[in-house]
Amino acid sequence: MSPFWKNAILSIFLIPIFFILGWILSGTEISEEEFSRLDGKREIRVESSGYNRRAGNLVLVQLEFDPEYYSREDRFRSWLEKPLLLAKEKGWLDKTTLVIYPAEIGNYLFLLNQRKEVFRSENEIDAWNSSLWISRLSPFRAGVAAFSEEETRFKIAKKSEETYERIFSELSKLYGVHILAGTIALPGPKITEKGLEIHPGNWEERGFLFGPDGKIYGVSTPRKKVRSGSVFSELVAGSDSAQEEFWIASPPFAKVGVLFGNAIRVPETEDAVKKTFVSRWIVFGSKEGDGQIRDWFSKAGFESSGQVLFFGSIWKEAFSGTSFIKTRYGNLEPKESLKGPALLNLYL
Repeated sequence: MSPFWKNAILSIFLIPIFFILGWILSGTEISEEEFSRLDGKREIRVESSGYNRRAGNLVLVQLEFDPEYYSREDRFRSWLEKPLLLAKEKGWLDKTTLVIYPAEIGNYLFLLNQRKEVFRSENEIDAWNSSLWISRLSPFRAGVAAFSEEETRFKIAKKSEETYERIFSELSKLYGVHILAGTIALPGPKITEKGLEIHPGNWEERGFLFGPDGKIYGVSTPRKKVRSGSVFSELVAGSDSAQEEFWIASPPFAKVGVLFGNAIRVPETEDAVKKTFVSRWIVFGSKEGDGQIRDWFSKAGFESSGQVLFFGSIWKEAFSGTSFIKTRYGNLEPKESLKGPALLNLYL
């Protein structure tokens, strides 16, 4: 075979390889200039209800969601911390404070350090699939070295779990508060003496309660009815059980019932809640039936109650920003949806 044909055949194999290498090396993340449109975008609005009787308080954090807050760990942490800085200025934080972040907050950590085209995906499922594909093509750039798709999923989950636990542990210690750190979907999550661990197995979406020393002191029941159309509606094992989805968080100063909003069914949920004899209830991340929840809580006579969720959009799906708080004899505050980030303080 002549040298010409040898080189031609070799080129057939080398050109795709160089093309892939060029694509990997040419990828860029969200730049500082691109991210600056979000940084300090809106002023955080504040509401407070009740009287400070030194019995503790709940601080509900309504964040304005944008996938680009997950583009880098320092951006994600800053997004979480800005409301805490404001709450500290207001004098709302001490060891008898429970700060509550919206559900699903840990579910988008797969976006950390991803290329900007992942953030330009049509929807979150496409973004998830793109992140898997890119992580397998350029594992060391993404910090995930794996071969099979299942192994890649686990490696991404491990990286997400470590980031989630580290950041919320640091924030709870830094501000000396208890934090109910939203929810995160993970495979086989377990709490050990060393902290949060994951294992190959079924994916579960759970909420975790961090104490002022940074340790995890509570874990919610698995969320069975996840948001329709989300990545984790496909990964998390669902349930046809009629059992009501709620959990009692128990920091030292109070018992707080937590309801998973998408699973609320009035009056069935109302009956189940009454049997617990818990008088403080928070709804965690409801999209469907927001008006129904507000109507129920306005009449229920709970000692303290509220709802916390995002404002903004996850790709094309919008979050309404209808977080609220209420004391037993007070009105729902705020009366209308808060457009943008908000901080709601509720004295117990």
